[in-house]
Order: sequence, then structure tokens, then C-alpha cells
Amino acid sequence: MYSFSLKQLTWLAVPFALIACSPQAPAPAETPLSEHTRVLTPTIDQHSFANSNQVHTPHLHLSLQVDFNQKKLTGYAEYDLSFRDARATEVVFDTEQLNIYGVEQHIHGDWHDTTFALGQRDPILGTPLTVRVTAGAEKVRIHYSSSPQATGLDWVDPVGTAGGQYPFLYSQSQPHYARTWIPIQDTPTERLTFTGELYTPPYLIGLMGANNPPNPERTGYYEFRSEQPIPSYLMAIAVGDLDFYALNDRMAIYAEPSVLADAVAEFAYTTDMMAVTESLFGPFAWDRYDQLVLPPSFPFGGMENPQLAFLTPTVIAGDQSLVSLIAHELAHSWSGNLVTNATWRDLWLNEGFTSYVENRIMEAVYGEERALMERMLDAQSLLVSLPNLTERQQVLHIELEQRDPDTAFTSIPYIKAQLFLFFLEERFGRERFDPFVRQYFADYSFATITTAEFVEYLQANLLALEPNLVSIAEVEEWLYSPGLPESAPTPEVAAFDRVAAAQERWFAGENIDISNWSIHERAYFLSQLPDDVSQQDLARMDAEFELTNTRNNAILSQWLVIAIQHNYQPALPRVRDMLTSMGRLAFIRPVYAALAATPEGLELAREIYTEAEPSYHVLTRDQIEVILKLRER
Repeated sequence: MYSFSLKQLTWLAVPFALIACSPQAPAPAETPLSEHTRVLTPTIDQHSFANSNQVHTPHLHLSLQVDFNQKKLTGYAEYDLSFRDARATEVVFDTEQLNIYGVEQHIHGDWHDTTFALGQRDPILGTPLTVRVTAGAEKVRIHYSSSPQATGLDWVDPVGTAGGQYPFLYSQSQPHYARTWIPIQDTPTERLTFTGELYTPPYLIGLMGANNPPNPERTGYYEFRSEQPIPSYLMAIAVGDLDFYALNDRMAIYAEPSVLADAVAEFAYTTDMMAVTESLFGPFAWDRYDQLVLPPSFPFGGMENPQLAFLTPTVIAGDQSLVSLIAHELAHSWSGNLVTNATWRDLWLNEGFTSYVENRIMEAVYGEERALMERMLDAQSLLVSLPNLTERQQVLHIELEQRDPDTAFTSIPYIKAQLFLFFLEERFGRERFDPFVRQYFADYSFATITTAEFVEYLQANLLALEPNLVSIAEVEEWLYSPGLPESAPTPEVAAFDRVAAAQERWFAGENIDISNWSIHERAYFLSQLPDDVSQQDLARMDAEFELTNTRNNAILSQWLVIAIQHNYQPALPRVRDMLTSMGRLAFIRPVYAALAATPEGLELAREIYTEAEPSYHVLTRDQIEVILKLRER
């Protein structure tokens, strides 16, 4: 087979990590490793005001009224208190644009008003809320409402939904936006259990990232319980016109009625993915795994909220070609949700392990060749992105200081970290590496971990078993140096060699049959087009491959960039249609960037953005306005 070197690849790829059943891999042996070293040390989170090192809040009860007219949540957050410092007299919470009406403390069996103070607002961290507590206080209850401008909430008007009749609400708490809709110790360093109750319009379904009762009735009142402790960034809420379909007794799909059938057809293999992941990396540790299809304004592919994964409708292509995203969100049930990065400097521990497990799932369910193609495309997207990142941004254990933690979400913690784990797998072999990963998930379950702690665990439980296979110096190069080490693994993918040969024949005038090509092969074909491709060839390609009218949004995004760059007029009306019908950044951002590359295109892009802006999530607006030079970075 043809071996593609990461250093040789220069074509633009679709980053699948950021978007027929083969024989199942055998389950790893249950024999424990010779020694398991678990290191847990106190962690300071630079992105939270919380004083959880003094007073921890291990349980939350949340009671909220959902008001679509005023676009705000109103109610209270009630916390159990756990004093780590008996001398502490205050609890500090993170907030952002919350209206605090009053605070009570529960002491000696009764509720009493207590004093509170809002500190000076920081543009990144928000505003600290300091609550006075007396010795023996058991709980605090904070009465508040959110702001219509809350970054962590998207209030979608009916026109922005699939049904077009009812509004929709969903949250996005990662990385530090839970504080925009809950006063909370908003740090991944800590975990909490929670119960919740939502009061909603009676014609809508209310859900949270918890053990949702299957197929809930529309009553306007919903109760929730999450007995597994989670970090704050996994707090989630959704309210909308939703139907329910059970995949089995612990897995279901929620979606708007007009979307549900297509979603069920697209996500049918989630049950197989679950079985594969449990066989490889240990039992699923949560009560349920439900999936919720959000409106098209959702800016990301998915969000791994425990027991209720959020998914973009743009992944519904009709042929399961984009379901690596489904595998990615499921994989988070082990890496991220179960074992969590202690701070956003350690994000690679969440996303790198998840991207690795995702690819292992895809290999087991869809075959080795598809998994290798996805690995290769991911690696190429990393190479394309590296020149646009500073050296500091290219480091896995990134130094964030007081920068916005959102800036850590580049291809580095996803793909470079995935390559690091495949590097370890190739050196040690799956017979050693799979039990290590399985035991890692078991040893750090429902805990947080720093990069330093991981290195110590890796050294004790893997490197020391075969000291000559990987040196600590090689590990440190991966974690603390910019760029890619020379040791980066290079998958062999024969399919792309066949595509290159077919493309050569196609440009010679021969008709080629691409009916059995995967999305990865189509993406490769498009990425290999010559710079001087003619209008005639673009028209022929469009007609034969049905590019302008494709349902696959990943291919459409790639094709529209090509059409804009070559001024291919027949495809340009689809540009406006696409940009005004979805808000997924991975797909619309490159299209806006292609438009903005010329003065005429920039003018058109701004015109389209004016039309689309009301339907975009605030995080989408922030990034697109930078591309369109409507705001500074």
C-alpha cells in the first residue's frame, strides 16, 4: 500500500475529528497491569474565581422557569456545602451577566438571608459572586435570572427551527459559559451531582444533561437527576418541540418531529458503537446515552453533555458519511466526561483521547480503510492549520495564563494529541496499549487529571514496562514542544492512491464511476484539483458528481470554497442558501473566508451576514465578524 508522509501532504483536508460492519475487535484482557499509580494533587484553575479549595459545592439543585418572551431563565441554584477549610467564611461563585436577587444559607434546619457581593467584572472571567456563610452552614440558595445576552444560551426563534412553529432553547456551557446561566463554581477541577426542575411552556419538552425519563409527556414541568458527578462545563439544558425514538433500553434520539426519522436512520449504528467502545475500554458509566438533534444554528458538530449528547443537524447526510462525529461524542463518555482535564491547559487529555477512541470506534464498526482515511484527513487538516498558529498554540500542554480558554480549541488538542496516542499505540502495540487506556479510564473515573499527573501515570504504567520502546524525552517533545515530532505516525491509505489515478483519467476525458466512493475519497478528489482548473471542467464535475446540490454539508462547504475561488457562477447562489441556513462554524467559516479574500466577495459576504446574523449563535457571530473585519480579534 502507498504510504503518505505527514511532511509531504499539502492538500487542504476536511477535519473529520472536528466533524458495513466489520468484525468486532476482541475485548482486551481483564488482567490488571502490574502496578497502577494514580496521582491526584490540588489544582489551581486560572479561569475561575471559585474558592473551591476552601469550600466545595458537591451537589446542586436547580429550579428554573423558562421564559421565551423575555429570553431568560429565572429561579434559584441551591448548593450543598463541603468545607475544606473550617475557617472559611465565604463561598465564591463564577457569574457572568446574571441578576442576583438574594441569597440564603441553610443552618441548623432553617433558611436565613445572608449577605453577598458582586466583584469587579473581568471581560473573560465574568464577575465573582461572594456569599457570606457562617460556621455550620449546610447549604446556600441563590435566587437569580439570566440575561437575554447570555453566551451560554441560544434562544432560537421559530423561524430558526426545523418546524418553524415553536421556539427552541439550548445551552453551550463549554468551556466557561455555565456561569452565564448558573451561578456556579465554573471550573473543570471540581465535580458535582445535581437535581433539577424546569417550568416550560406546556407545549414544549424540557431536557437536561441528566437521566431524562424516556419519552416524557408534555406537562410544562420536568424533573431531573444526575447521580454521577460532572464538571460544570457539562451542565446542559434544552427546551423545544421534540419527539422521541428509543434505540434500545438505554439509548434514544430526540429531535424535532420533521427531523426525527432522518436522524434515526443516520444514527442507527450508535448502538454498535456503544458495544464496541465498552468491549475495548470498559463499561459505560452513565445511566443513559440519549442524543438530541439541535436547530441548525448550533455552532459546533456536537457537545458531549452526559446522558444527552447535543448534535448538529448538518451531520444528517443520508448515508452515514459524517457519523465519525457521533463516535466522537460517544467516546467523550469515557474521555472527558468520565476522566476530565483538570484545567483548560490540559484540554488535550479530553479531546486527544476522545479523537483516538473515536477512530478506534470507526475502525471497528466501519472498517480499517475508512478509519485510516479519517486519520489521514485529520492529520492533513492539522498540517494546514499549523502555519496559522503561534508556537505557543502548537503545544499540547498549552500556556493560557489569563487568555480566553476558548483559544485552546484548535486542531492541536484534537489531532496532534490523537497522533501522540497513535504513536504510543504503534510503539507498544495494541496488546499493551489497549489495557493501559482501559485501566486509565478506570483509575481516573469521575476524577480530574493534569498533564503532569498523566505523565507520571504513563511512566509508571506503560513506559516502565518496556523502557526501550519510548523515552520520557520523546513524550516531553510531544507534550511541550511546538509542531510535530519526526516520530509522528503516518497511516497507509491505498484508497487515496486509487482516487489520484482516477482523477488523472478523469482530466484526460474518461468517465469515472464514483458511486461507491466514500466522503473521504470525494474530499480528496476535490482537494487535489489543480489551481488552474477550467470552468468547463468545473461544470462537468458539478454535473457528474452533483456537487452544488449535494446533501453532504462537508462536501458542500469544500465545493463552495472552490466555486468562489474560481468564480464558478452556477454554484454561487448556493453560497447564500448555505450561509443563511446553518451556523456550524466548521462549514460556514471557510466559505466566508473565501468570500472575504476579494473586495467584491467581502462586500457580498457582509451583505449575506446581515441577513444571516439574527439566526447565528453569539459564538458564531464573534468568529465571522472577525473574518469580515467587522471587529478586532
